[in-house]
Amino acid sequence: MIVSVLLGFAVLAALVLSGFFSGTEAAFVTVSRGRIVHLSREGSAKAKIVLRAIGDLQDTVTTILVGNNIANTLYSSASAALAARVFADSSLMRTVWACIAAFVVLYLGEFFPKLLCTTRPLERVLFLAPLYEAASILLRPLSGLATAVIGFFVPRAEVRPGVTTNDLLRILQDRKDGAVLTDLESALIARILVLRRKGEKVTAESLLSVLDDARLHTLKLEDL
Repeated sequence: MIVSVLLGFAVLAALVLSGFFSGTEAAFVTVSRGRIVHLSREGSAKAKIVLRAIGDLQDTVTTILVGNNIANTLYSSASAALAARVFADSSLMRTVWACIAAFVVLYLGEFFPKLLCTTRPLERVLFLAPLYEAASILLRPLSGLATAVIGFFVPRAEVRPGVTTNDLLRILQDRKDGAVLTDLESALIARILVLRRKGEKVTAESLLSVLDDARLHTLKLEDL
């Protein structure tokens, strides 16, 4: 009885870990880098964790994949062992259990966490950041070994992280995360970005025209 209870807890723990790693991966991939950079510069410790993670996305994805594989392996092993004890005399029930267990891990361990974390990625990724940092420290030996093996066969390309024009424009459009810019300041900065993107010269006249150009107050990325 005690063994069955322990196996049940192991199944639940593995399912939670699988969902955590799947959701974290989705949040890291979909979150706006521009917002994270801004929050990091404002002093957010969680945003700094996220910025480090997305700044070296290859190592981050490797860590998440290692953790997710460990969780899924633990889930499968514990689930099979639990089924063998509970349904020792019925191969049919063990088969049904295996099918249900596969559906549960696919839905609760993959689909649902990813859907949850892609709907509001900024909020989710900031919540998950401290947990990811703790997990990355625990998994560092295994993820480091995996990264070394991958790097041996596929040399890593040079990565130059930075904030793109689109990232800056998104910050200007949506300042709910702490930016303290007036509409006029946002319009002036956006006009400079658009002019430079188009290769046009930035002049005093082009900037002063912002005062009479209400369209820039609702500037869209499509205007580029």
